[in-house]
Amino acid sequence: MRSINPLFENAVIDCVATDRQPSVQELFRVAQRIWSDGAADRSAFRWGRLAPTDTEKLLALRAAQIALSGSVARNE
Repeated sequence: MRSINPLFENAVIDCVATDRQPSVQELFRVAQRIWSDGAADRSAFRWGRLAPTDTEKLLALRAAQIALSGSVARNE
């Protein structure tokens, strides 16, 4: 499925609508977008220079996971 709103990544719409797990690439793409859109002074190019353990990067990845799954916990 595709998003008709440019604020939402297509992966978010597709994962939630079809109840599928995101790929690693989708997770990182959405996390990067959340991180760079989260503050006006952030450049998307800085994302690649963040340490893997950087708190902001980890928070963005968690937010992306939640956005892509549609909730905090999955019912399985």
